[in-house]
Formats: sequence, C-alpha cells, structure tokens
Amino acid sequence: MTDTQPRRGGLLRKILVVSVLLLVVLVVGGVLFLDSIVKAGIATAGSHVLGVKTRVEDVSIGIVSGQTAVTRLEVDNPAGYAPVKFLSLGSVEVDAPISGLMGDKIVIERLALRNLTIDVEKGADGTLNVQKIVDNLKKATGAGAPSGGTAPAPEPAPPAGESKEAIVRELRLESIVVNLRNIAGGKDGVVEVKLPDIVMRDLSSKGGVDVLASEVSGVVIGAVMKSVIAANIEGIGSEVLGGMQGAVEGIGGVIGGSLRGAVDAGVAGAGAALEAVGKGLGDIGKGAGKLMEGAGGALKDGVKGVGDALEGVFGGKK
Repeated sequence: MTDTQPRRGGLLRKILVVSVLLLVVLVVGGVLFLDSIVKAGIATAGSHVLGVKTRVEDVSIGIVSGQTAVTRLEVDNPAGYAPVKFLSLGSVEVDAPISGLMGDKIVIERLALRNLTIDVEKGADGTLNVQKIVDNLKKATGAGAPSGGTAPAPEPAPPAGESKEAIVRELRLESIVVNLRNIAGGKDGVVEVKLPDIVMRDLSSKGGVDVLASEVSGVVIGAVMKSVIAANIEGIGSEVLGGMQGAVEGIGGVIGGSLRGAVDAGVAGAGAALEAVGKGLGDIGKGAGKLMEGAGGALKDGVKGVGDALEGVFGGKK
C-alpha cells in the first residue's frame, strides 16, 4: 500500500502538469491565431458589405489591454473605374475594455480611423463611384432601392435573434484626404482635398456588433461626402454635387436616425474648418470652371442649390 501510493501520487501530478501545459498551449495558440481570424473576418465582411474586394494588412488584438489596432485597410474601386483604391486607411484603433463587452450593452469607448483617403471619381456615364459603393451597401443591408430612386428607403431593421445594443462613445476620422478624379481639373485630372478631423459621438445600433459594423461604413462615407459638400468648393459642378448628395441620401437609408444625427453634428462641428478648405481651393475651382464652356453660372447655381439642401441632408428635415 505504501509502495503504490507514492507511484499513484506521482502519476496524478504528471497528468495534472500535462493537462495544464495542454491548456496553456490551447490558450496561447488561440490568442496567436485570433489576430489572423479577425483579419480574415474584417476582409470578408468588408467585401460583402461594400461589394468590392477589401484587404487588411495586419490586426493586433489586446485582450487584456482592451486596445485593438488594424493596420492598412484597403477597399477596391468598383468595376469600370480607375485601378486605384476607393478607400484606404492607414490605421484603425479600437479602445474597448473587456468590461464593456460583457454586459447587455457592448460599449466601444473610442474608434479612431487615421489617414483616411477616399477617391471620388466620375465615370464615363457620369455616375460617381461612391454611388456604386452605396448601392452595394444598401443591397447588402437590405436597405431599399439603389440611390437615385424615388421612394425613400425604410429604417434598417436589426437581424432576428440579436438583442444587444452596441455603442461607440467616440468615432474619430483623422487626416482625411478626398481625391476628386476627373471632376475638377488638377494634376493628372486629380484634385486633392484635405478635410479637417471629424468627431462623432454616441453612435448606437440596436442590432448589435454586426449591424454596427456595416452602419459605421455608411457613417464614414456619409460624413466625408457631406463634408466635401459643406466645403462649398467651386468648380466641382452641380452634377457631381448632386451625385454626392444622392449618395448621402442613400446612406440615410442604411443608418438609423441617431447615427444620422451624429453625422450631422460631427460635420457641423467642423463647419468653420470646412469653409476654410473651400476658400483654400477657390483658385483651383475657378481654374477648372474656365475650362468648362459657359459653365460658370451653372456651377454657382448648383453649389447654391446643394448648400440650401444641407439642412436635413440625409433626405427630409429631422
């Protein structure tokens, strides 16, 4: 009895040690592979929602720190447009402590998108690439007819079985550049517009994280397009401004009323800086206007008309 007990005790200790080691290997392996799983998930979701290929260079998830970083996100242009990226992001930083993910509400304290570049291009048929992207977004979310339709899209409904509310306390768009391609002259047909930072607060989705992810895409594109319109840049042309306005209204069918309000407030907060952007590009706009035969008066009328439409820009007054 005395001889077998030590042997049994030693065997149990070995089993326990092996079990602990296996557990550690599984946990560490899961953490190591989690980044690549999330990276693939972001690319797949982006491609589905926007209707064009989306790539992510790297993802780093801080389980303990609650801070996640995405490096270099790129979204292709729709077919039929220049072989450049429609959208590119230098980095995305997410501040979401684990305590904010465990309750009935999923709370993301801060979401910062840095070095955001959007390439707005007018196609051969006059349609903007951003309109194509918005139409894809609407199809993916079931938010109604493509942009330019007569009937307004209904409010997006949360998916069945999803009850958690997701909240982003602060969404920051920083170092924003919009390239206007084949629109207002410029070097190689491209005018670079540098926009001020846009900060939006308390973005909420009743549909949970999946719905919020698609809605954030609409919020980002809508905020940038609305900012370009608000900058009142001479030389863009009423047709292009109308296309941007149509895209913004289309996004209004994808995102809920509270998100539309957050976009309006964020763009309004950058109002003075946006006016300065328009004034700074005045010479470029006038130069492009001179190249357009007799279009000066029409451009002014178009800009004024869009300016009047900025109140309730998502379609209808709130």
